[in-house]
Amino acid sequence: MTQLTTRRAPVVLRDGAAVPVRPLERSDRAELAAMVERLSERSRYLRFAAPKPRLTSRELDLLIDVDHHRNEALVALDPATGHGIAVVRWVAEQGEPGVAEIAVTVADEWQGRGLGPALLARLVDLARAEGLTALRASVLAVNARSLAMLRHAGFRARPVTGALLEYELDLTPGDSPRAA
Repeated sequence: MTQLTTRRAPVVLRDGAAVPVRPLERSDRAELAAMVERLSERSRYLRFAAPKPRLTSRELDLLIDVDHHRNEALVALDPATGHGIAVVRWVAEQGEPGVAEIAVTVADEWQGRGLGPALLARLVDLARAEGLTALRASVLAVNARSLAMLRHAGFRARPVTGALLEYELDLTPGDSPRAA
């Protein structure tokens, strides 16, 4: 599968639903803001590690600024409405060539169906194709679903203290995530 196809191919969930996926674009700014506002208070807290009723204009600028090389983001769309239901992304770590921080956000009503793991696997494949050597994720210790997803994908805990845990996936050849 080519990178372009990988970025745009639908993902098929465990229940057989096909969910369209495409690269996040600047024109998605308003939809991204609305998607975050549609998340439950708990989901926003788990994603941003702080109370977050809505994204600020500056935060939206940062999240929508994607070049699909140093920074990547994919959006999954509800097949019935076309609204954004999930976003996965990586952002290159400053001062650490080949390393990027990832984030996964899935709308509450789509959680538990395999969408997050499927999008994470796609993101890992794209990261490898871009030549990244490691992906990192920071997750609240109370976010059991995200922790399970990361572990299942092969991420390993990094030594840290506090409520925010760090995980890393080595992308060197031969290390691949398990299928969702």
